[in-house]
Amino acid sequence: MTESITIRQALKSDTSTIADFLSRAAFTHRHLDWQGVLDWIPFSPFLMMQDEYRLQAILTCPPDHDKIAWIRCFACEKKYDLAPTWEALFTELLTFPNMVGASIYSVGLNDWFAGLLELSGFVNFQNIVVLQWNEKMPVFKQKDQSWFIRPMEEVDLDEVAALDQSAFEPIWVNPADKVKLAFAQAEHASVVEQNNQIIGYEMTTANHISAHLARIAIHPAYQHQHIGSGLIAEMFEYFTRKGISQISVNTQSTNIASLGLYKRLGFELTGETFPVFQFII
Repeated sequence: MTESITIRQALKSDTSTIADFLSRAAFTHRHLDWQGVLDWIPFSPFLMMQDEYRLQAILTCPPDHDKIAWIRCFACEKKYDLAPTWEALFTELLTFPNMVGASIYSVGLNDWFAGLLELSGFVNFQNIVVLQWNEKMPVFKQKDQSWFIRPMEEVDLDEVAALDQSAFEPIWVNPADKVKLAFAQAEHASVVEQNNQIIGYEMTTANHISAHLARIAIHPAYQHQHIGSGLIAEMFEYFTRKGISQISVNTQSTNIASLGLYKRLGFELTGETFPVFQFII
C-alpha cells in the first residue's frame, strides 16, 4: 500500500461514488441479505479505501444483535491485489470500538473470498447445503385441528420476530427490522396460529420461474407436530397453482432435523455447498 492510500468510514454523500464503484468492481462478495449494500452506509464500520483519484475497495461489517457481525460486502478493483487490500481493510475494521467483543461471520460464496477469510484466521465451522424440490406433492394430513395456517399480515411482524429469536441460535436470528424487510420482499408468507398465538411461520421469495423458501420457523414448544410440513405443503400448493415448480431451500449441513423434514417433503440435495466462517475477536 502506498502513502496516498486512505481508509475511512463511508458517509451518506459517498452513496453515488460507492454505487458506481460496485458496478465496475471485478471482485465482489455480497452477503445473502434482505438489505442492499448501499443501505449499510449509515452503519459502521463501512470502510472505503481510496487513493487521490478514485475508490479502490470497500468493506462493510456492522454488528447486529448480540455483538454478531456478518460481512455484508467486500469489493475490490481488479488492478489491485486482493490479499493486501483485504488485509488493510480488515485490520482497520477491527479497530472500531463497536467491534470489541464481536464475533464476525461470513459465507464463502466464492473460492477467492473463502481464501482471504482463511488467511485472516477465520475458521470454517459450518456448511450450508442447497436442496431442490423434486416436484412430487407430499401427502399431508393435519392431525391437530387446534392450529391453522393463514396469510401473514403486517400486524404479525413483531410476534414473528419474537418467534424467530426463540427458534434459532443467535447467528441465524433475523432481528425485527430484517423480518419486516423479508416480509416486504416475500412472494408468499404465512403463519400458523393456535389460541391467538403465532407458533410458526414461513416466507418464500420468487421470480417468474422459481421460488426459494427463505425462512421457516416453529416455536420450540410446538416442534415435531407436523407444523413445518403443513406450512411447506401449503406453500407448494400456492406455487404449483402459479405454474412454478422449481423451489429451493438452504440449511446447515449439521441441522439434521431440517434436513430430515425437507427430504421427507421431496427436497433433494443438489450437491452445492458453501462454507460458513467465524472470526472471534
